[in-house]
Parts: sequence; C-alpha cells; structure tokens
Amino acid sequence: MKKIIHLKEKLASNIRFSTKYDLGEDDKIHLLYVSPKLNATGYYRLISQALELDKTNTHKSIITNIDSNDFNNSLNDLTTVLDERLLVWADYIIFPPIFSDITYLLKAIEAFNPMIQITFNIDQNYFALNAMSYDKRKISQIELHNLENNLACADLLLVANLKFKNFLHRYINLRHPNADVVTGFIPNLISQIGYESMPKIIKNDTELFRLGLIKPTLEDLNFIKELFQKMSKELKDKIQVVCLGSSTTYELIEKLDLQNDIEFHKTVHFKTFFFKLNQLRLDSALLLAKDTTYNKHHSSYLFLELSAFGIPTITSIYHSASNNITDGVDGLLASIEPEWIKALDLLINVKGIKKEIGSMAIKNVWKNHSFSKKQIQNISQEIFF
Repeated sequence: MKKIIHLKEKLASNIRFSTKYDLGEDDKIHLLYVSPKLNATGYYRLISQALELDKTNTHKSIITNIDSNDFNNSLNDLTTVLDERLLVWADYIIFPPIFSDITYLLKAIEAFNPMIQITFNIDQNYFALNAMSYDKRKISQIELHNLENNLACADLLLVANLKFKNFLHRYINLRHPNADVVTGFIPNLISQIGYESMPKIIKNDTELFRLGLIKPTLEDLNFIKELFQKMSKELKDKIQVVCLGSSTTYELIEKLDLQNDIEFHKTVHFKTFFFKLNQLRLDSALLLAKDTTYNKHHSSYLFLELSAFGIPTITSIYHSASNNITDGVDGLLASIEPEWIKALDLLINVKGIKKEIGSMAIKNVWKNHSFSKKQIQNISQEIFF
C-alpha cells in the first residue's frame, strides 16, 4: 500500500506536469484512469489494475489523481480538470461510476479525440439497490439517472460479475437504443502491491473461536441473533463474534441488545484496512447474503481479503463469492440455519480442518484471483487491445 500512498501524494503535489505524468512516445496502448478514490472500489477496479498493467511491455497507465475517501459521501464525482495533453495521449479513458451529469464532458472528450475509448468501471449494480442505503446515504433517482446517461455515452463498460455484465448490457441498450456500448468482464483481483510491508499473519492465541462479521447490515445482525438462539449452548460458548463496522453499526448492535455478545472494532481507512483485518486474529468469517438481484450482481472484495490471510469463510449460497468456493475445500457454503451451525461446528470441533481450509483458501486466491500472468494477458488481449 506504500506505493499507492506515495503515488497519491505525488499526484497531489505541485511538481511539473512532465514529472507527474510520463507522456513519452512509445508503441504501447495508453490507459488513462480518472480520479479513483482510495477505497475498496477505487483500489480494486482502478488503482491496482492501472499499476499492474503499467508493468507490462504492451500497456502504459496514468492515473490523473487519487481522491481521499469522503466518509460523508461514498459516491464518486469528477474532481479533476482533465488536461488536454492527457486526452491526446490516451487510447482509453477509464472512469469510476459518476453520479453527476458529465454527458457534456464525455461528448467533448469524444470530439477532441475521436479515437479515444470512453470506459466506465462499475463495481456493483446500483440500479438494483431500490430503497437500500449505499454506505451512509441514499442514492437519489436523479443520481441514478445521471449514472445511466453517463454509461450510455460510453464505448466500454467493465464489471466484475458475469451476471451483472449481461444485465447491464440489456439495461443500457433497452433504454438507450442509439447507444453503442460494449460490456466487458474483469474480475476483482488481489495484488502484491496492497500487501507490501505486511507483517506475518497474526494467529488467534485465545481459547475462543474468533468469528468475523465485517461491516454487517441490520439484516445480518438479526440473522446472527437468531442463529445463536438456535445454537447449542456448548457451541455458542466457544465463539467470540468479532465485528468491524461504523458507529452506525454499533448503534444497531445496541438496538438488538448484542453489545455483550460482540467484540466491536471501529472500521478504519482503506489504506490501513489490511493491517486491521490481520490484527483481528480471525479464525473464520461469515459472508451473509439474501437471494436478491443486487447480491447476485455484486462483486466481493472481502472474500479475496479474507482468503489472502488464510481465513476460511462460511459463505451464503446467494453471495457472489460462492461461485469462487469449492465447498469443504477452500471454504464452506451454507443456506439455511442448520447448515450455518453445522459449518461452525466443523471448523471449531474437527481437528485440523480450519487450518486445512485456510491453507487452500490462500492457494486459491493467489492462483486464481490475483494479477497472475494469465489474468494480465486476458485483460490485455481481450479488453484493452
């Protein structure tokens, strides 16, 4: 993460344009990444992708700037003035989802450089949120309409979920029949860049089984409360639930009278999130999800992060991460309450199984869900060509 923090500071400094951005002539494909935030979405969908592709002999990446994550507004807005020299240089210009109306800007970019490919990298299906909150705020219908119109002006839309890819293609083309938009798939991938200077994995040294809940919703906490009521006292007494969340999360915990049952930790800025996750010393974590369109189209970062630390997950069959898990090998899958209890009992009471599944989770994530030579080749040859 040090490399990213240093780059953020460099791009925000007043140094000369030519020092900040290398526009030297070459025969590479040029990728211009615009204003990613230093949060999970910005990191997985733009920043790490840019830095990994920039290592290749075929592609060169420039990031315009890296925004700090505003906890009061997790939605993206365009925060930088795009320099004409960057627009001339770029073959692809890649935006995060933008919720203000920038259609005028996109048309101006296209007129200025007719060869440029306008691209949006969309992390989740905002159109399936309905009345749900996104982080700390609601997404208004006007903002969704702005996002839709922005996407309809694009040449390429990139997503991390194949079901969402099919949905988005139909969604935009049905509403904007004159749009000429291609949808592409780039999965979320972990990168060594995010784990620089990371200390050794910290193991739990207590007698209790530390079970993680990361940024749970009210629905998740209700499920946990009901699950523990149906669990045997013998099993329950072996578990310490560890929750990482916001002050709003803690208010929900108090509302459900769970504060004596949950060890609570306040969430941290993304740049220190990996360190915090390691410090929680989790034995396992729950990835909960109901059967909804939004969940089916979601793309999970948390599964990757937990797997990188060898933390076996018990994952809902409705969670998008379930597609990446071989049940009983590199994780456990569950649907109804008895299956969740059985999975916990297995990890806690069957000797060696937690370590075995955790080791396989690490192997799986670095082999199949990282910026490997094969993954980079796929992105280079099938998406940005």
